[in-house]
Amino acid sequence: MNTQILKENCLTDNLLITPSKNKVFKGGYIGIVKEYFFQNSWSDKEVIKKFRKYETLEKYISKNYPDFQIENIYID
Repeated sequence: MNTQILKENCLTDNLLITPSKNKVFKGGYIGIVKEYFFQNSWSDKEVIKKFRKYETLEKYISKNYPDFQIENIYID
């Protein structure tokens, strides 16, 4: 499993999680994005988005994180 930081926040970081080479997450997911939004001074609200197609993952990343370059995604 590979983890990349999409955006650094004060409490938590937004993450892109991808499976290792020739692997897929349970349910057929090729990528998981964990985003954290401000809830209060002590904690953030976690939102998890899962992707089954590389095209939708790439579109979402380019729209919400334009400076981020996707690396280490293995597609068969």
